[in-house]
Amino acid sequence: MSNIEAKEKRIGKVLCSDYEFHIPDYQRPYSWTEEQAEELFSDLLGFMRDTGGEDKYFLGSIVLVKGDSTRAEVVDGQQRITTLTILFAAIHERLRHAGISDFRAYIVEPGNIAENLEARPRLFLRRRDAGFFRQHLQDPGGFDRLLSLDPEGLTDPRKNIALNTRYFRDRLGELTEDDALRLGQFIVRNCYLVVVSTDHVESAYRIFSVLNDRGLDLETSDILKAELIGRIPADLQEEYTARWETIEESLGRKGLNELIAHVRMIYRKEKARRSVLDEFRAHVVAAFENASDLVDDALIPYADAFDIISRQAWTGSGKSAEINSLLALMDRLNNVDWVPVAMEFMRRFRSDPELLLRQLRALERLAGSMFVRGVYVTPRIERLGKVLKALDAGENLLDSGSPLQLSADEAKRTLELLDGEIYTYPAKLRMYIMLRIDSFLSGPGATYDHRITTIEHVLPQNPSAQAEWKRSWMPAQRELWVNRLGNLLLLSRAKNAQASNYDFDEKKKRYFTTGKGVSSYAISTQVLNEEEWTPEVVERRQHKLLDEFNTGWQLEVVQAEL
Repeated sequence: MSNIEAKEKRIGKVLCSDYEFHIPDYQRPYSWTEEQAEELFSDLLGFMRDTGGEDKYFLGSIVLVKGDSTRAEVVDGQQRITTLTILFAAIHERLRHAGISDFRAYIVEPGNIAENLEARPRLFLRRRDAGFFRQHLQDPGGFDRLLSLDPEGLTDPRKNIALNTRYFRDRLGELTEDDALRLGQFIVRNCYLVVVSTDHVESAYRIFSVLNDRGLDLETSDILKAELIGRIPADLQEEYTARWETIEESLGRKGLNELIAHVRMIYRKEKARRSVLDEFRAHVVAAFENASDLVDDALIPYADAFDIISRQAWTGSGKSAEINSLLALMDRLNNVDWVPVAMEFMRRFRSDPELLLRQLRALERLAGSMFVRGVYVTPRIERLGKVLKALDAGENLLDSGSPLQLSADEAKRTLELLDGEIYTYPAKLRMYIMLRIDSFLSGPGATYDHRITTIEHVLPQNPSAQAEWKRSWMPAQRELWVNRLGNLLLLSRAKNAQASNYDFDEKKKRYFTTGKGVSSYAISTQVLNEEEWTPEVVERRQHKLLDEFNTGWQLEVVQAEL
């Protein structure tokens, strides 16, 4: 029989001599990027400032395999434990010049002869990265060595360690020494984890599965349902229970919890500092005198809007095709932060499809530009919160200067990135860019429901030594153009490594066409109409495609305001 223990512990009692954390080799590598590091840091700092550093901040749970010794294998929670260790290393570096070295104790066990404690790291990564982590984060002097490395020459987990270290260093550098100290103290004293430990790995994975399958997000709707229905007069409770369950059946349990989070954002208009449940109570429930009004005037209409957005199922006007096309394009973004704004637009402008369409065009441009520019989660949500605030204030969001519109600098940076090496961007981003430009070429209402969609180079990335490409393109020309927009197209089929090296004429005949005719993508049809594929053709096409973005997203209008 396995012994299972679950305790809520503050970080100061987690990163202590009671635990020696080991990441098993079978675990995935460290994968948190700067975006997750930024979210953690901003949440911690924001919560500390909002509450004066007195309230508890819950960081989630970790699942350990741990017997009687201090050794603890981390089954779930390695990303948080690793990132907290990196943050403590940055805090130590920020404060050590002021003679404050106490935070190093949360990185390395200092040792204690009286208690027979050996000086050693508190965290051991997988063997492949443990030496790197120790040398650069846990050994004296390692922090500066890490900052001197070129992240681009590192493996992905080591690159993430280096970039997150730099990010924390830079953010802490923006704080005063006193504020950096207060933040460190807040994390140690007021930030908590639920530490779940068992002495058998099978039990640990069962616990991990349960926590992920039936976690807090799935419980939020159940708690709210009980609270809200309980506040409705007894003779109406059955009716409102049925209304609630109709929403749940329509959206599913996962969708219902997503709806609750989006409605919270619509009313709060800021990034959550506490749990969704707490903030929904404070900012949504508190806005209604009667629970029945909340269900009728908020949950039901927003559920309808959310369902339309999720299924891209707007109907009832001549604008349906373009509205649904915009919703489908935004669904390809790397986040859902835009959804609450789209829900509010649907609720407010349902009776005016033309105005709704104009608002959604501007929203897609803003959200798409932020995706292209790599805007992190906190500033992204802050911007969209400003859109909601401006909407509540009665501002015209279509006016120049509104938070829904791009600034001249934002438009300029967007164009610069679109003119870059698109194929080297993250896969989700480059696919979004390619589908967006194709939609501009295809016209309003373009849809993309192919079972397979891939991006292909016309000029191959690595042409064979005997290929015509090597004779018609100089090495510098290939390097300049091979991964840029002008040399790329879309295929509704899987890639073919052999076909990718065909000469241009052969490629057109055998690869860029289908059994039923030419490729269905407008961006690909353009290529089929070219007789040759030279640097001059690619450069001309690059400018034309950028002009399409310029016109489609109205970036030239923004540029004219400079």
